[in-house]
Amino acid sequence: MYYYYKKVSTLDSLIEGVKIKINNPNYDSLYQRRLEDFLKNNIKKEYGDILVVAITSLVEKYNKKRSNKIFKENQRHYNNKEFANLFEKMLRLITKSKIYSLIAIEYYEGYPILIVGEPDGLSFEGNMHNKAKIFEAKSFNLTDFIQSVKKLKDYILIKKVSNIIKTSSSQLILYQYLLDRTQKFGLIGEINKINLYGKIYFYSEYKEYLYWTRKIIEQNFNTIKRYAIKYNAYNLSLKDGGTININNKNIYYFKIGLRVKYNQKIVENYLKNLNELIKSLK
Repeated sequence: MYYYYKKVSTLDSLIEGVKIKINNPNYDSLYQRRLEDFLKNNIKKEYGDILVVAITSLVEKYNKKRSNKIFKENQRHYNNKEFANLFEKMLRLITKSKIYSLIAIEYYEGYPILIVGEPDGLSFEGNMHNKAKIFEAKSFNLTDFIQSVKKLKDYILIKKVSNIIKTSSSQLILYQYLLDRTQKFGLIGEINKINLYGKIYFYSEYKEYLYWTRKIIEQNFNTIKRYAIKYNAYNLSLKDGGTININNKNIYYFKIGLRVKYNQKIVENYLKNLNELIKSLK
């Protein structure tokens, strides 16, 4: 039972990827070495070269299936990977966190499948390093959005922000689930408390785009908070940003910060979606 699909591969491919990440300063190299050894000498010996699924593929499939028609018609990819990486790196510097590859074994029709997720940042605190903070950063290119959406701009913006909150919340909840499973494998020490944090970065080279966006978000912040509560997110706050220079161009940004509550039902829903994803590969 082997497939290759977007964000779906095999254990051997994952092991090769982990080897590369050992020398990447964004990752915890000691943890990556433990993980490589565990994947080769435990998981592979027990299950063979099993299917590996990225947790983000489950979130994407679920959200795509339930996207609003008006929103979908106006939707474009408002996320430039170069800027996304920049904001993720900024988040790790602020939080003094690193990237960890978290894993769990699930089953589809009796076949073992390895689920993998990489939060944008993860840090351990406390005298025994028994408290964990998981961070997820999202970025939103306002230039593309404002220049491409021709109608219902205010409505689409609020829907877009709410959708980003939902995606962030879902990913953070799934990362907590994976952290718990990774801990049970003995790859990470005992964790007594896990806190989940999200950051959404809105950016553009045009200050007026930021002013307009912030005004609309402020005017509709109570509505956004009501959406957020449905998605297990709370403590939403509008935060000031700043200016970054990239490719000799000033980019302006501001942020929304949020916290997320763990919800086991969300995990179960996404794992059910795993079955649909695997079926779609046949």
